[in-house]
Amino acid sequence: MKIDDKDIRSFDAKQLTVDFEPPQTNVTVEMFDGALTPSESETYTPLSGLTVKVLFRGRNRDEVQRHVSDFNAELQKGVVLTLDGYSRHFKGYMTGNTLNKTITKERYTAEFKFTGYWFSNEVELKWQNTHEMKFEAAGNRTTPCKLTITATEYIEELRINGFPSGEIVISTIPRGSTVIIDGETGFVTMDGQNKFGDVYLMEFPYLLTGAKKAHHLIFSDRNAIITLQYKPMWL
Repeated sequence: MKIDDKDIRSFDAKQLTVDFEPPQTNVTVEMFDGALTPSESETYTPLSGLTVKVLFRGRNRDEVQRHVSDFNAELQKGVVLTLDGYSRHFKGYMTGNTLNKTITKERYTAEFKFTGYWFSNEVELKWQNTHEMKFEAAGNRTTPCKLTITATEYIEELRINGFPSGEIVISTIPRGSTVIIDGETGFVTMDGQNKFGDVYLMEFPYLLTGAKKAHHLIFSDRNAIITLQYKPMWL
């Protein structure tokens, strides 16, 4: 098991069990007077739950306590959990923990509870000198994406249509410059500098899945290399 890039063996710890809970989704419906069937509105999907049981070892209780403390210190923010036996990762935010003695003073067990979401390794799609791009998004949960645009010629204005978040308009991309619109971090840059003032968008780009997984993006100018990156997310 890893916490971000840190292997928990550095805390003399070992993953024992993993229990997960799917998101507690409530489908919102309303039965109007006189209606024969209920009316369904948009469903909001909350985060998933995860409980990880960990064994801590040490030469004595004092060393075990230090390992537990150092382990807990890594969880004071949102972290990426890479769990033994699972191919997907979990972006987790700790919500609680417990610590229990065992029959020997050199062993303790602990349970850490998280809320968060599952995701797979990043998918990267690339196109060059095209007015459109078609693809199907992996996963089963709406996911943010990052769009990287490198102009092969001067572009006065680039309009991008097809994202469920609405049209994106970018003004002035010099030849060789790269604009990044990052739906995960919420930043817009050109060659590392803030470009937000030259970009119009209602929302940062994201991708739909399931019945709406097919996407068709249209670009007003084909003089660019387009890269789209996202991490498929799962319920």
